[in-house]
Amino acid sequence: MYSDKSDKENDAEHDESDNEGMGKSEDSDTDTSERQDDSYVDPEPVEPWKETTYMEQSHEELGEAGEASQTETVSEENKSLIWTLLKQVRPGMDLSRVVLPTFILEPRSFLDKLSDYYYHADFLSEAALEENPYFRLKKVVKWYLSGFYKKPKGLKKPYNPILGETFRCLWIHPRTNSKTFYIAEQVSHHPPISAFYVSNRKDGFCLSGSILAKSKFYGNSLSAILEGEARLTFLNRGEDYVMTMPYAHCKGILYGTMTLELGGTVSITCQKTGYSAVLEFKLKDSEVFINDKKTDNSEIFWNPTPDIKQWRLIRRTVKFEEQDDFESEKLWQRVTRAINAKDQTEATQEKYVLEEAQRQAARERKTKNAEWACKLFELDPLTGEWHYKFSDTRPWDPLNDMIQFEKDGVIQTKVKHRTPMVSVPKLKHKPTRQQKKVAKGYSSPEPDIQDSSGSDAQSVKPSTRRKKGIDLGDIQSSIESIKQTQEEIKRYPVLTVCQGLIKQPKDDPP
Repeated sequence: MYSDKSDKENDAEHDESDNEGMGKSEDSDTDTSERQDDSYVDPEPVEPWKETTYMEQSHEELGEAGEASQTETVSEENKSLIWTLLKQVRPGMDLSRVVLPTFILEPRSFLDKLSDYYYHADFLSEAALEENPYFRLKKVVKWYLSGFYKKPKGLKKPYNPILGETFRCLWIHPRTNSKTFYIAEQVSHHPPISAFYVSNRKDGFCLSGSILAKSKFYGNSLSAILEGEARLTFLNRGEDYVMTMPYAHCKGILYGTMTLELGGTVSITCQKTGYSAVLEFKLKDSEVFINDKKTDNSEIFWNPTPDIKQWRLIRRTVKFEEQDDFESEKLWQRVTRAINAKDQTEATQEKYVLEEAQRQAARERKTKNAEWACKLFELDPLTGEWHYKFSDTRPWDPLNDMIQFEKDGVIQTKVKHRTPMVSVPKLKHKPTRQQKKVAKGYSSPEPDIQDSSGSDAQSVKPSTRRKKGIDLGDIQSSIESIKQTQEEIKRYPVLTVCQGLIKQPKDDPP
């Protein structure tokens, strides 16, 4: 990563204070122009509010460091299974519709695996406070790289999520006493698309995106390609950082030692600041170097040492009893139990039961000519992007916002006083049962886009709150009154309104 801007020359001195608190400078580029008006009305008595129960993760598998985690010797028994699998495919073929043997599966869903990027979400908290845009981008790149060292033992592939499958988790930040929430849903099966949303309003960032996972076979190797983008937003600045993903290449499937490498070129771009980073993945170890194009110097930029791993944020997942049947842990529990017990026959049978139920549900929808309706995400028909229905990108207001919490996949904010939501006018639709049950002492924005499938969105309408202003009936009355006044003016001209000032017509007497 490099830039030709002059503020890069102070990089060395600045890095020494990366972990210190960042104060606001006079020339801060923070943009708070979109912050809401601080005016509010006295709240009504607040109803008791409930939130999802999260439990601290009891066990976490990090695997081995360096090249040891990227190689594996396949047993003779499993090689015979691979040969049986390869009879179904040909070079260049997409493997998304091929049933893979369970011995190569990592016992967790792909939706779960995508959360690996947020064990160091505190790097984003630091980046949100950074006033210098160049150093801010460096902190974003550092966070991006921190998501790759968590690997299972050996070369494993996570479960392909079932359509409608969801996953929720969070991390608590000890330094800021905030929470980073992660919500993911499998929004399409063919093609397989996973949508996700991450939010920490108190620390000033959110992230959204969708990934289309593809696998291609090349004879003695295969590649896992992740198409799509993630968009990181710093709420107080109005900055978006758009980033792509590398691909994973596994070689030595038929002969030799199986080896996994990350490859490809990744870009991280902020259009507002003009800064961007280009990362070329050639990872055979865990160290990442940065080259300074001005001085031609190279230095270690990222190395996940034991000290860094020790300061990982602790992940918390939804209490098992509170998960619905389509949440990843509960949905795949029998397959996971069989894999951990090394019972490949049972794992294969349980995996088949889930996949066959999905195929049967697809056949029934086709017969009824019914469309699948996503629970938490919706597709923008204009951009083709998937958006979280309840995204909230307002800057945090310390005078009014108290705490973020999540219930039934909806991330909300507990507030002291209810304030009007600033939003774009949307199509009028009937409020759902979920909307009517929202407690009055907290807020959650409406979906940005109406569900194209026609299903009821679990939105929280600001109209359920008492607030300043006038209701729809008053607006309609005002419009009728204006029309009547306009007719009277045509008949009896008295006043003329011009550029916000009231002036008397010249022809009228004083």
